[in-house]
Amino acid sequence: MLFVEKISLFSSPLQLVLENMNIRHQLGLALSRRKFQRLLLYGLTGLTVSILSSSTFSPVVCAQSVASSLFSWKNVNIQGMGYVTGLVISPLSPYDVYIRTDVGGLYRFDFANNRWLPLMDKFDSNFSGGGIGVESIAIDPKNSKRVYAVVNRSNSTYQEYGMTKYNFSAEVMVSNDRGVTWQTTGLGSKNVFVGPNQDYRTDTGERLAVDPNNSGVIYFASRRNGLWKKTSSTTWTQVSGGLPAPSSLPKYKNVDGSDNPNIPGFTFVAFDKTSGTSTQPSQKIYVGVHGSGVWCSTNGGVSWTNIGGGRSPGRAVVASDGTLYVSSTNWDTNTGSVQKYKNGTWSNITPDGTSRTYAAVMVQRDQPNTVMAISDRYVYRSTNGGSNWTKQTMYMGAYDPNYPQDPVNASAPPYYQSHAGTMGSSITIDPSNAKQVWWTNGFGVARTDDVTVTNPTYKWLMNNLEELDSNMVRVPPKPKALGGADLLSAVQDMIGFRHEDRNQVPTAHFNPTNIPVNPAYTWANPDWRVYPSPFPHVSGATGLDYSYKNPDYAAFVGFHQWQGFWPIHGITQDNGRTWRAFDSVPSETMWKWDKSGQELVTPVGGQIAMSPTNPQNMVWAPSWGTWPHYTTDGGRTWKLTYNIDHPPAPVPYDPYNNDHTHYTALPKSWPNTISPWLSSYILAADRQDPQGKTFYYYDGWTFYYSVDGGANWRKGASGTLPTWKIRPTIVPNPTKTGDVWMSFARNPQEGTGNKLYRSTDGGKTFATIPSVDSCEYITFGKGSSDTNPNIYIFGRVGGATKDTMYKSENMGQSWIQISDPNVLQFPGITHMEGDMRSPNLVYVALTGRGLMMGETTVP
Repeated sequence: MLFVEKISLFSSPLQLVLENMNIRHQLGLALSRRKFQRLLLYGLTGLTVSILSSSTFSPVVCAQSVASSLFSWKNVNIQGMGYVTGLVISPLSPYDVYIRTDVGGLYRFDFANNRWLPLMDKFDSNFSGGGIGVESIAIDPKNSKRVYAVVNRSNSTYQEYGMTKYNFSAEVMVSNDRGVTWQTTGLGSKNVFVGPNQDYRTDTGERLAVDPNNSGVIYFASRRNGLWKKTSSTTWTQVSGGLPAPSSLPKYKNVDGSDNPNIPGFTFVAFDKTSGTSTQPSQKIYVGVHGSGVWCSTNGGVSWTNIGGGRSPGRAVVASDGTLYVSSTNWDTNTGSVQKYKNGTWSNITPDGTSRTYAAVMVQRDQPNTVMAISDRYVYRSTNGGSNWTKQTMYMGAYDPNYPQDPVNASAPPYYQSHAGTMGSSITIDPSNAKQVWWTNGFGVARTDDVTVTNPTYKWLMNNLEELDSNMVRVPPKPKALGGADLLSAVQDMIGFRHEDRNQVPTAHFNPTNIPVNPAYTWANPDWRVYPSPFPHVSGATGLDYSYKNPDYAAFVGFHQWQGFWPIHGITQDNGRTWRAFDSVPSETMWKWDKSGQELVTPVGGQIAMSPTNPQNMVWAPSWGTWPHYTTDGGRTWKLTYNIDHPPAPVPYDPYNNDHTHYTALPKSWPNTISPWLSSYILAADRQDPQGKTFYYYDGWTFYYSVDGGANWRKGASGTLPTWKIRPTIVPNPTKTGDVWMSFARNPQEGTGNKLYRSTDGGKTFATIPSVDSCEYITFGKGSSDTNPNIYIFGRVGGATKDTMYKSENMGQSWIQISDPNVLQFPGITHMEGDMRSPNLVYVALTGRGLMMGETTVP
C-alpha cells in the first residue's frame, strides 16, 4: 500500500471541518503531473530599492520621520526556482519582455541592468489570498506601455461570523505604464474562475489576447467559464455563437460532483492579423477548447465553427501569412502533437512522435515557415514549416554527481542539478532579433542569442527572478567572524539552503545523507537503498529549528513531493554545511481508516523544535502520520508525548479509533494537520531556559507547555487565543525565559486581522498588546542590549489601513514604521526572523517570491 494511502485516515475527518469553514477550496491538495501544487492560493518580493515614503500616516511611532526610518528591502539572492508559465514580448520598441509565474506574480526584464523587475509586490496577501499567480498576459500591439494580466483577485466581500471575508475570482488588470501601476477592467464582477497554479498552467495560452488591428477588442479564454470579450465601449460579456458549453467539457466535475479546478477548458485565443485592417477589427479568430478542438470565427467572433485540430489544443500562434500552429497536450494520456492549419487543411507536423506532451509552439515574425516547439527538456526547430526538425536536449544544470555524464551549463547557479533542463513551459522568438530565443521552465528563464547555430547555447537569466516558495527562515546566532551563515531557509522543491552570504547565490541546497528510499517507489529508484547526494528530487522542508546556545546544530523536517509524502529530515552539526538523516523517525502501528487492519505509520512534514542547550533533545509534531514525539538522543529513538491534563477516556471507547487510543497523548494541532504543504508554526523551544527543557505548543484551541524536554505537557491558556487560524506562530523572546509571543495571520479569505498576544508566565496566560491593532507575523532581532531586543511585526498600528512592517525598540510600547505599504505589501508572507547578531536586519519568507531582507545602517 502506498504511503499516501496510509495517511488518508487523518485527512478525511479534516475535510469535513474545512467544508464547514468554507476554505477547503483554498487549502485543497491538488496535485499536478510535473510538480505538486503549492498550498495557498498564490507570492512575491521586490525591487532592490531604498523605499522613500510619501505617506503621511504616523502610527504610535518614535520621534523620527517616517522616511528616515524605512529599511531597504530586497530579495535574498537565490535565483530560482518556480514555474515561469509564459513569456510575451512586445512587438513594438523597446520590445519589453514580460513573464508570468504560477505563484510569483508578473515580471518585466530590465535590459539595461540585465535583471527582472517584479511588478506586483504592491498587492497584499488579500489581493489573491496569498502569493499572486498570473493566468495569462497580453501586450497591446499598438501601445508598448500597455500590458494586461489575468489574476485571481478578491473581487467581493461577505460577512460570516461577524468577520469580513473575500470571494476570489478572475480579474483582468491593465497597466498603462509598463507595470508600474495597475487598474481593473471589470471582469471581477462576473465570477469567472482562474487557476494560475492549477494543472495545465504550463501548457496553455495565451488565454488573453488583444486584437492586433483594434486595441479596443480583448478576449479571455477561461478554464471553467468559457470565452469572454471586452471592447473599448462595452464591459466583459460571455461569448457564445455556437461554442461548446463549458459544463459539457470532459472532467468539468470531479467524481464526487464537486467543481474540478484543474481542467484546462478554453486554452488560447489567437487573432489572424491578415483578416483585418487598421480600420477594421480582425475577422478570423481561433480559440482552443481542450476536450473539443480548435474553434474558428470568420466574422469577428459572432459565430464559431469547430475546425478540428485534435481534442487537446493548448497553445497556438498565427504566422504572418495566416498559418495557424497549435501545440497539444493531454496529461491523462501523456500524449500530444504539433499541427498546422493552412488554407483550410490540417497537417500533423509533430516533431518527435505523439507519445509525449508538447507544451508550446512559436513562429518567427515575418517568416511563417520558421517554427519552434518544446517538449519537456527538448527544443525543436524547423525552417520549412515543420517538414523537418532539429532537436536539442536542454542541459541547463551545473555539475551533478548523480548524472556526471550530462554536460554542464556554465550559466547555472551551483545548486541547479541535471533536471534543471526539464519541465519546459514556453518558447518565444524575439520579434526584434530572430536569432534570439527565450525559453522558460520550472526553474526560470533562459535565452540563446543565436538559435541558428548547430548547438545553440542557452544561458540562464535569473538575476532578481525569485519565485521560490519559502516556508521558514532561521538565523542561528553563530558570529559571522566564526563562520556563521547569514541565514538558513526551509523551502519547497529545494528542501532548504544555507545562505552563507545573503547577497550571493548559495552553492548547494540541503542534501541530507542516508534518507532511506520509500519502499513503495523502488521501481523509480532500482539502484538506490538511500537517496544519493545531492538529493535528486523535488522535496520540501516544512519545519526548521536550531539550538540557540549551540548554533552549529539545527534540524529540519519535511517530505518528498512526488514519492508518496515520504519523510525527509536532517540534522547538522556544522551550521548547515552538511546534513544527515535522523537514525530513525517516529513510528506507530495504527489502524487503517476503514479499521480493516493495522499498519506502520511514519511522520509527514510538520514542525520540529530543538533545545537551546541540548541539541539531542527535539520535539517533532508531524502534519500527517504519527502523533507528536520527542527524542533525547538526536533522533536515534523517539517516544510518544504525554498530556498530563488529558481528557477522560472517550465514552464509548473504540479501540480501533486512533483518536481514542491517543487520548492521553499531546493532541494533534489542527492547523498543522491541514496539509504538509502548509507550515503552521505551532511548536517552539524556549531560547533561554537554562536547562533547555521548556517547549511550547498550540493545538489550535489550547496552549501547552513542557518543562521536561517534551515528554510531558500541561495545558496553558485556553479560550483567550484566536481559533480556526491556519498560521498561528509561537515566538519565544530569545532574551528571556517564559516570555512567549503569538501572532495569528489572517486566513486567506479573511479581511479582519488579529491582535498580538504575549505571555510572561510561559504560556499559562496571554494578554493582547494594546499598541498593536493587528499582527500577521512577529519576530525578534538584536536590540540595544542583551536584555532589550528589537521586535519586528507585520501588521497595523495607530489606525493604519494597510499592513506594514514595524520595529519596536521598547518591547512593544511604541513602533517605528520600516516599510512603505504603498510600495511593498509582502504578498504571500509566511514567516519572519530577525538577526540576533546584527541590529536592524530582518528576513521575510514568502509564497512564490523567495526570501526578502530588510536592513538599514541607522543605529
